Amino acid sequence: MAERALVALSLVMLVTLVSVGPIAAQPAPELAERPARAAVLRERGALLLDRLERGDTIRILAFGDSLADGWNTDGRHAYHGIVADMLQYSFPQSRIELTVRGHPGETTTDALWRFDAEVPGEEPDLLLVQFGGNDMGWARSVAAYRRGLTELLTRAADDTPALAIACLAPIVHENPANRWSETAREVAASVGVPAADLDRAIREGDADFRGPFPHTSHPSEFTHMIMATEILRALSEATGSAPSLQCEFATGPVLATGDAHPVTARIRNLLDADTDCAARTEALGEVTDQTVHLAAHQTGEVTHELALPMRPAGQRSYSFPVRLMVRDQGIGAVDLCWLTVAPAIAADGAQSADLTWYQLAEDSLTLDRHSWLGLDDLAGRFAVVVLPETVRFIVEVADDDISIANLLDPSRGDSVELYLDLRPDADQGKPIYSADVLALQIIAPGPAGEPVAWRNLHDLPADLTQLAVRCVRTQTGYRAEVDIPLAAIVARRGEKWQGLGFDVGINDADFGGTRECQMMWAGTADNYLSPAYLGALYTDPVPAGATRRTLQ
Repeated sequence: MAERALVALSLVMLVTLVSVGPIAAQPAPELAERPARAAVLRERGALLLDRLERGDTIRILAFGDSLADGWNTDGRHAYHGIVADMLQYSFPQSRIELTVRGHPGETTTDALWRFDAEVPGEEPDLLLVQFGGNDMGWARSVAAYRRGLTELLTRAADDTPALAIACLAPIVHENPANRWSETAREVAASVGVPAADLDRAIREGDADFRGPFPHTSHPSEFTHMIMATEILRALSEATGSAPSLQCEFATGPVLATGDAHPVTARIRNLLDADTDCAARTEALGEVTDQTVHLAAHQTGEVTHELALPMRPAGQRSYSFPVRLMVRDQGIGAVDLCWLTVAPAIAADGAQSADLTWYQLAEDSLTLDRHSWLGLDDLAGRFAVVVLPETVRFIVEVADDDISIANLLDPSRGDSVELYLDLRPDADQGKPIYSADVLALQIIAPGPAGEPVAWRNLHDLPADLTQLAVRCVRTQTGYRAEVDIPLAAIVARRGEKWQGLGFDVGINDADFGGTRECQMMWAGTADNYLSPAYLGALYTDPVPAGATRRTLQ
């Protein structure tokens, strides 16, 4: 699972080795400069708002590291893209021009090297400065980080005409008050530059409990939306534009049939007076504009029916972004979610005469299709049955050459993967992990009946540590069974627990060593990073043609 993440990390290291070099020592600015600089930036903020309202052309420059470069996003839904789109919608007479200078792996020292060549000549009106995570990642001292960030923010404010905003980078540390984050906050305050605290916003929002960079991967668009919201908050404050609206989609899973799906959003008027606000829904290249009348402090709803582009391809889940933007005066509000359409099945009951089997074959390939040599090389099927005290997952694998992996990386051998999203409906399908999302890996057994080897990708909750896992050889491969205590599911999902996210995958590594291919029933090769694409498991019968639609 971690192979591509390691490649990405290697690329970061390569970029950094090329770019890092000595710079001339720069004196730190005197604290006495802060009030004057802060006043100048307040004036620039007010002027920026005036120009937006007049309809001027506004240049935004995002200057940062791999987050600015949009790693693990589609580009448009990186944080700066969301900010630019929101400003363009809020001020339709203006022209918003976004320039991105993102440098993966670089530190504040590297940023100072590049600053003169990449920043002043752009003559930005709004400058988003986002460095710092790599300072910690490359084990620079906190003192060096303080010096580098101080000089960088000082030059951003003094050597450009822009309203500069310090985008304080997310830090991989279990303590929210770690020295790196606290240093960044102190530096922004001492220099007098408005700050968007991305680290705090991520921790206080819907955050992956494994941190912002699980398995060395980069934050997805879901987390970039959190960062964009924090930057828009800082921008509203810096321009003196008090928020007048809030908006959010109604999220959660729905089992439904048909080729369309309605999405609903709530809009709240924060003003003491009535307002007629504009609302825009965007999805799949289609734009729907509506006008909503809201009394003072009233909440209203808008609903838009989306035409689904297709049923799940074969058994594959698919997902697409749905964006809502609202405006009336000043900087409006935005919400961004992803609608996932996934296959759904019903578990067999304990009294079922025969098991219902679901196949893993060519349509299930997610990695290295070119290495697959047919159904004898790798194929599988699975069944799910609800017993009086457990839910049993049975996976039968056909594999012509069994390669024994180890628990350090079960994907580098033959193995079964089982994913279960046991969270409440409000959290089902979120593209982030909590302890209640299971990612089990069961290693193919050896020929001599060795004890079963398995693990979860993170520590299991206390009531799930004694899972019953069995795995044995068969004539055509191997068979794995996992019993999940029904009480643990009911504790999280209630007595009527149906509708939980679920997926099964198998890995093949003939002749040992490197994985050759992978099959997954519904999701993707990145299930271990995000459970957003899992299929769904119900206890009641699933209507013919029904899919699970989850907006998160």
